[in-house]
Amino acid sequence: MGHRALCGIKPCPILMRAKAQAQIDEAFIGMDLTGSSPPSVFVGESGYPKVLAGPFVPPLRSAEAMYMERPDHWLTKSIDEILALRFSLVRTKKYIPVTAAQDPTRELAETQTLALSESPILSEATLLKRPQFTSVFSDVTLPIGPSAPLRTFKIEENPKVPKVIDRVASDTDLKAEIGIRDLFDGGIRLEHITRLLSVGTIGQKKKRRLVPTKWSITATDDIIGKQLHKEVFRYPWINDFRVSVDHALGNTVALLFLPCGWQFEAMESWLGGFNPPIITDYEWFKGRKDYAKDVVGAYYATRLPALEYLANIRRQAGVIVFMEIDPQQWVPLGVWRFREIAKRALETSVKSFSTLDEALTKIAPHFRIPMHRWLETSKIYPVFMNQTKVTDFW
Repeated sequence: MGHRALCGIKPCPILMRAKAQAQIDEAFIGMDLTGSSPPSVFVGESGYPKVLAGPFVPPLRSAEAMYMERPDHWLTKSIDEILALRFSLVRTKKYIPVTAAQDPTRELAETQTLALSESPILSEATLLKRPQFTSVFSDVTLPIGPSAPLRTFKIEENPKVPKVIDRVASDTDLKAEIGIRDLFDGGIRLEHITRLLSVGTIGQKKKRRLVPTKWSITATDDIIGKQLHKEVFRYPWINDFRVSVDHALGNTVALLFLPCGWQFEAMESWLGGFNPPIITDYEWFKGRKDYAKDVVGAYYATRLPALEYLANIRRQAGVIVFMEIDPQQWVPLGVWRFREIAKRALETSVKSFSTLDEALTKIAPHFRIPMHRWLETSKIYPVFMNQTKVTDFW
């Protein structure tokens, strides 16, 4: 079915995995693996509190290594280019207790040192078996290449570590939440912060743990988002309606900013059938304490750029995010796509309108699902329309 494109997804991810496996087999010699790690690390969640963890290593020195962990560069690439980059990485793995981050073994210490670097590092791994594709795609994490159990790992050159990372990682009295915000304010990319949290190099010494990559991605988005929320909460409201829309990789994301106090809603729908369902999660002005169980990681991934935008303009607003996914143009690539699409939209195309109808008219043509269905599902929209405002008494 993939060869004849009967599943409707182009390129076929199964065929791409097979091609990547063949290329890795050709480049692989014995059980030793040498290459330029992006740098990239993966920590699994199965078996917690003892997890499979290890660095990614391509079986060659590649000039593309620096782009293998840079989703902020991927919106202009095709899906097959992204999968080719990620599938060329071999995921090494070894069972490690999560508490080992406090007193790491030699391999884990080398992995932690790798995670500190902002650029690719030449590294060498000795494996117990030849790499095989065993994992499935994830809606949260980046695509994963073939995996193999790790015997030994070492880096063969010194990492390039930004000063702010060196300071936060070496401060064993600094709480993880404060360290993450310091890194964010210091201009460190979210993927790098996630990596540092995942391998247990952030936080107070006795509380440092290996954090499964899937958890660390959402945790990083949520921690920074909550801190920005406290800042935005102090600013005056915007006095107009604002819209920002962008599209990439089979995903359309639109952000609607309302002139009111902070509230946030993320709505998501997969196209397909005559009446595709719309799921939603939301929060009111104080934020939310429980996990967004329906929209899950995409909720936090779009909430963060919305808050970052408001913090930059020093204003407060209500935000509704619309996300529409076309299965015919989509494979699971991770929640980074929603974050990067929303971020690019807010950096390039924010339009202001004097009325809500004008703002909705701007959004509607970008979606195949009629706007009235989105609004009927929304929890924030009817409250905004019906709540009593100070201006009602003027």
